[in-house]
Amino acid sequence: MPKPTGNLNAKEMLCYIVSVMLTFFFSSGLCLGNPRHNEADSFAVYDRALSFQSRISLDSQIAISKQAENYAIRKENVYKRYFYAVRRGFLYFSLDSNKYCEQINQKVIPDLERIMDEHPSPQWKSLLVESYSNLALSLVYGEKTDSALRIYQHLYSRFEQDSNASLRAKCLNGIGATFAYRSYIDIALKYFKHALQEYEDARDQRGIYLACSNIGTAYLDKQMYKEALPYCTRSYQIVEAENYQGTEAITSRLAMGYIYAGLGQFNIANQYFSEALERTRQGNYYHLEGFVTMAYAKSLLQEGKHAQCLRLASEQLKRLDGEKKFSLQADLLKLLSQCHEEMGNEKEALGCLRQAMTMVDSSFAAEQSQSLLQLELEYNNYRHEQEHLANQNDLVLTRLKAQNRMLWIFGLSGISAILALSIIFLIRHFSKVQKQSEQIKADSEKKLQKAGETIEQKNKELATNTLRFLRLNHLQNAILENLKTLKTAFTLRGKEKSIVCEIENLAKQIASEKEWKDFEFYFEQVDKGFLAKLSKVCPDLTSNEKHLCVLFNLGLSNRDVANLTGRTLQSIGMAKFRLKNKLKLENSEDIVAFLQSLDYPMPQSPIPNDSKMAEAASPRERIGMDE
Repeated sequence: MPKPTGNLNAKEMLCYIVSVMLTFFFSSGLCLGNPRHNEADSFAVYDRALSFQSRISLDSQIAISKQAENYAIRKENVYKRYFYAVRRGFLYFSLDSNKYCEQINQKVIPDLERIMDEHPSPQWKSLLVESYSNLALSLVYGEKTDSALRIYQHLYSRFEQDSNASLRAKCLNGIGATFAYRSYIDIALKYFKHALQEYEDARDQRGIYLACSNIGTAYLDKQMYKEALPYCTRSYQIVEAENYQGTEAITSRLAMGYIYAGLGQFNIANQYFSEALERTRQGNYYHLEGFVTMAYAKSLLQEGKHAQCLRLASEQLKRLDGEKKFSLQADLLKLLSQCHEEMGNEKEALGCLRQAMTMVDSSFAAEQSQSLLQLELEYNNYRHEQEHLANQNDLVLTRLKAQNRMLWIFGLSGISAILALSIIFLIRHFSKVQKQSEQIKADSEKKLQKAGETIEQKNKELATNTLRFLRLNHLQNAILENLKTLKTAFTLRGKEKSIVCEIENLAKQIASEKEWKDFEFYFEQVDKGFLAKLSKVCPDLTSNEKHLCVLFNLGLSNRDVANLTGRTLQSIGMAKFRLKNKLKLENSEDIVAFLQSLDYPMPQSPIPNDSKMAEAASPRERIGMDE
């Protein structure tokens, strides 16, 4: 807490000592260390110390608010923690420390927004608006009115439909204050009056006080004292009724003093100024003391109380001795010069005026120095920000490079994994296909082997049946030749002749049509579809011609065919010639090759030739064949 400067009387010193003791008392936590006090009682003590009715100085309240915030953190009371932080920001604003107010609220607002999104409630909503309002006010008095106006307009559009009229009124009040700071008084008055109506609808006494105070101040800026009087009177009455002890009690009395001084009622004005000055010194509001003293001294001078004016201004100059408030000191010296001039003390008036000019020069030099320091500070801040941004950019770039490397690694790993899986899949698929192919090949070989065995078996059966057929034909021919010789050699009688005829008929029936059907059946088993293909090539073949084609397809010679059919070799040759004509073959073409080309080539003929057949025949059959 800054130490007050200037000479203090006993009452002021007592107030200062009490404030120091209270600050130590709260900061040490002695009153909260008593186990008989529960958490609610502790927060109640803090709330009373930081209320608008508190008589504790602003510096002490700032220290108490910090202690209260730490206590709320220890007790895990989230609302109280942010409540005290927002309150400390407002206290800094009341001490004209706009920078600290702005920093606190910029830190608090993101947390409040997050809490509002998770747990929206009226108390959190009010605290959020309060924090935004404090931030906007600090921006207004920091010459950042555009930013402040955007904040207020955003808040108003956000809570325009809210049931809490005080929230809208606070936004309207802030917009009006921003326009008033820009000297747009008429526009500001419209917003202030709209805010007053909203506060009245919500029955918010503190809001009504703020709106009335702002309206009265706006009229004072336009020197419309009669219009300002009812609003300032109402705000003063609310201050007295609610027992506000802070800057509200001082500014309300100061406004009343300005109004009555403007109306020429200096006696009443001086009474308000005197009360305001007394409360300023009691509460150690150093930032307001000079302005209150200046207003009080001007009122005394206008009333003609030169001695009191000289004493008050001189006393204030002594209190400001050693402080670099050159502008205020220059104004007080000018006021003293005017007072001495009206009293006829030309020499003292000239001396005060010279001192005032020196103060103005010092003020200008101080302002220039302050401007240079401010520029240097801003430059340093800008340089630090640029360095910080460069470091952040380097960090981000490093992270991006690391992320890119990781992405490349992951990408290559993924591609490698995909390729490996693809190769494994292809290998397994190829192995499976190869196994299937080998299985199919093995099955095909088995089927071919089985088919070969079947064909071989059929060939054996065909050979057996063909040999049997040949034997039957040879036997038939032998019997018929013997019967023919018997008829020629002997004259047969009736009974003998009938027996010989019966034997001829039986011999002719040995190679019947059934034997040909059986032969064709076995042939079709070996050479499937041959007769069908032959009928497709030449559909007008007779049954005997088809029989000849079957025998020629087996690779039999003309002699073999003649022996099988019981016909002469010459008749077989003629039949073969007619068959070639029907099949539309040239004389040079081989009919056997043509017939075998209708299907796959027949295996080597299983039918034995004449010599082998003769050897395989029985003695009786051999006799018939020789004959």
